[in-house]
Amino acid sequence: MASNQAQPLSSAVVCSRLGDALNACAQGSTEGLESLARQSVPCLVAIAEQFLDHHDEIADVVHDTLELAWHNIWRFNAAKHGPQHWLMHIFGSRLNSQLKAPHTQPEDDTSALRIDIDRVDLPPPVHMSESLSAERLCTMAEQLPPATISEHLRTRLTTALELLRSTRDMPLTPNGEPADPRLFDPILAPRMRLSRIANRTMGVLDGYIGKPLEQGLLSLWLHQAPGNAWIEKRGLPRHAIEERYSRQLDVKVAPRELLRQVNYPLSFPDRKVRHRIGSRLLWEGDWDVPLSHALSSRRTHFIADIWHHRRHPDRSRSYHYLAGRLARGNPIASHSDGIMLDRPERILAYLRRYLLYMESIICFGFDNTLGKDPLGVAVNRQGELIKINKGLHRLAMAQVLGIPNVTLKVRAIHRQWWQHIADGTQGQEALDRVLSALPYCQPLRD
Repeated sequence: MASNQAQPLSSAVVCSRLGDALNACAQGSTEGLESLARQSVPCLVAIAEQFLDHHDEIADVVHDTLELAWHNIWRFNAAKHGPQHWLMHIFGSRLNSQLKAPHTQPEDDTSALRIDIDRVDLPPPVHMSESLSAERLCTMAEQLPPATISEHLRTRLTTALELLRSTRDMPLTPNGEPADPRLFDPILAPRMRLSRIANRTMGVLDGYIGKPLEQGLLSLWLHQAPGNAWIEKRGLPRHAIEERYSRQLDVKVAPRELLRQVNYPLSFPDRKVRHRIGSRLLWEGDWDVPLSHALSSRRTHFIADIWHHRRHPDRSRSYHYLAGRLARGNPIASHSDGIMLDRPERILAYLRRYLLYMESIICFGFDNTLGKDPLGVAVNRQGELIKINKGLHRLAMAQVLGIPNVTLKVRAIHRQWWQHIADGTQGQEALDRVLSALPYCQPLRD
């Protein structure tokens, strides 16, 4: 994937060739990625050697830089940034997080952690060092001679390229994405196919029946047609409201202030009610009382743990937990995600996938459009925001990384607050009042 020898080239020639390689990557060409590696890796290694002493860390940073570039190539805009500047921005961000990562020891005691009781101590946000700005790294690239590529890094990059090419032949997960070849096992394929067929069937039925029905109910309620009282009593059709008023349901929040979340088993002990509640905008009852703390959740512990151990994910508490399940003959398996963690290398690949997503957030900012669902939030009876079960991993990442603010979508409103804001109005007027009040809602204070 990368050549051992490279001759110094003028900046114009480097930018032209990098631009061609990035454009090929944008077309989905793995040959473009191979060309990008061949041109950039000797330079990236030479710069990394000025900051890092260990070859494994240098390999991690260079490998992740290319993978981040590949997965985020759609962000590249030649009109805004030159190809070398864009690549160096990614490289500098990844190198910065490596340098800021603590040196850790293995977490042997996995039994001491009490989920739902112990709270995570959030680390300080990762601030970008000025010495690693894209401009300074571009200058270093012109001054340093290209480095020789170690056989270890060459093998790692070649393997990564082969895995990327094999993605084309991977079966699709129920959500329609190719399974990750690093985590996929053929034993998952039959259930994945059945779930995908079921999902597509439900999507077709929803398109022909569910959505038109909800849109019809919403129109009847907005115009206060006969039956409007029953529609509102039932909770209002959330999907139809979200489709029509999507942007007006968005609220901006500082992630570290959103620390309370709905405890579904306690709030909705009846599973039938719990299943139905997601299609309704208005929730009633005491669901907003038995809350959980976000910093005590399993997801936040997982994200904070692997981020703390990002230099050596195999030293994390999460790795030892997953390896322990494997040793007991009960490895993590999910046909919906297309993963089977039945080997140590698959466990590491699984953890690194989350770490790479976090590196992408640091480099490019938090993008709420990339998940399966928008980050969801509910409004309690006092008009305060509470997290719900949509995007919990991504919210945990934003909290651990110290992202200043994220956009969340209001997916549930307590009926008491709705009635207080509506103040006796009905239909469109009531909805307009509530939508106008949403931007002023703040997270429930801890």
